[in-house]
Amino acid sequence: MNAHTAALSDATDTGPDTVVTIVDTLDDMATDRTSIPFGDVVETIGAQGFGPLLLGLAALLVLPFGMIPGVGGAIGLIMAVIGIQIMRGRRGVWLPGFIRRRRMPARHLRRACSFLRPRMQWLSHRLRPRATPLAEGSVSLRIIALLLILLGLSMTVLGAIPILPPLMGIPVLFFALGLTTRDGAAVALGYLLLLPAIYVATTM
Repeated sequence: MNAHTAALSDATDTGPDTVVTIVDTLDDMATDRTSIPFGDVVETIGAQGFGPLLLGLAALLVLPFGMIPGVGGAIGLIMAVIGIQIMRGRRGVWLPGFIRRRRMPARHLRRACSFLRPRMQWLSHRLRPRATPLAEGSVSLRIIALLLILLGLSMTVLGAIPILPPLMGIPVLFFALGLTTRDGAAVALGYLLLLPAIYVATTM
């Protein structure tokens, strides 16, 4: 297995149970803290692979949490870095210091986790390995990586527009669900859900 293939497979090495575990991990990180650096989130969840990290970030993006000033842009930049790392065949996520040090409010994160947990539990029972070339094939993964770069960089510029973080986060959420559970149907839905985000972004 070469470096590029290894990094691509790093995005697809978990299963449905991880969907709920990610929410629990974020909730635990927010306990007894007032704020959390993005660097801590990346190190803790990113150790499980690109898919779980992307899932955690996208889940936050689709909630009002993603509209907190500075949060949407920071998440977008991290998404772009994940896309670049996948394209380059690298494992792990490197972040510049100013993004690693940017902090998110812990109380908002715990509230988001409470909202997400039952929904992720519902999803975890409906996700399964199927149409796997869409979820782990090198062509599809490269397309997803390119989309992450484009969407992520767009978030750094347009993230302050209230409707855009959830619109861009929803397709990324389904990409991440598909990568994490090897469910190509979720990835296909992510491609479909890109259309509203592209329409809104191009008409702003």
